[in-house]
Amino acid sequence: MSLTEVRDTVVLPFMEGLTQPSEAWRQFFEVRTDDVAAVKLASYSGIGGVPEWDGSNDISTADVNDRFNTSLSYTKYALQVRLNKYDIRDVPGLLENAVRKLGVAVANTYGSIGADRLEDVYDATSTAGDGVALISDSHPLASGGVRDNKLTSAFDRTAFMAAINLASLWKSYHGQEEDWSGDDLVMYGSPADSSLRENVHEVFRSVLSGQDNQANVALGYNVTPVIWAKLTDSTRWGIISRSRTPLVYWIRSGAEQSIDVDVDNRGTKITVDFAIGTQVKPDPVGIIGSDS
Repeated sequence: MSLTEVRDTVVLPFMEGLTQPSEAWRQFFEVRTDDVAAVKLASYSGIGGVPEWDGSNDISTADVNDRFNTSLSYTKYALQVRLNKYDIRDVPGLLENAVRKLGVAVANTYGSIGADRLEDVYDATSTAGDGVALISDSHPLASGGVRDNKLTSAFDRTAFMAAINLASLWKSYHGQEEDWSGDDLVMYGSPADSSLRENVHEVFRSVLSGQDNQANVALGYNVTPVIWAKLTDSTRWGIISRSRTPLVYWIRSGAEQSIDVDVDNRGTKITVDFAIGTQVKPDPVGIIGSDS
């Protein structure tokens, strides 16, 4: 039906896509709203063990420096919808639904930005301060050796417990114990893995597990599972600590919407703009991922 035909018809308008997109991205990031031009994410090295002292000689000093840091910048986004003056008059709800539709587009873009960063953490495009991909089995330690936060197993109870074990073995850059396995956790994965929902239910909601009906030890951990459609890789899943998440989502400028009348053609312009930046923190603590 053309707009000419619509003008002569009583219309019950419907615009596709008015369902509010998921805000799952908020579960994975530290969300910041700093009103500044740029953000520096510094990482001051920890202090190792305290050495012995003979009680008289000078006390040993610790070297505390910003060994790794990351700059967080932002990207600007904007979109405008234009509506004819008489289309607005002749088509009931056209303006209101266009405003709502633009809001859905904003929320959908927010999510896509977060999903892109979360899917990049296995790759060199999202590196921690040590120059290694955020999820890696080769994060260096100050004294030599590595820290490991990467698995290569499809999600099930055994794989989840292996992730918990890696979290319990985590060490700081200076080799100090930094067990975060008892934190409040978010487990993420993609519905592209057709067996993920069934496995998540078994791991996090069933009292018994396995064909021998053994006790499900995974129930002892506080985990919120998030199966998010914006994550498209069927082989990747992971756990993230809510309190130590190594991912930052910076809303430099929240979505600002304006509605104006164009003086040249009397049409209505609906405009929105915002600015977002995401980044990986310098320290890779707080995430275990698997790419099977």
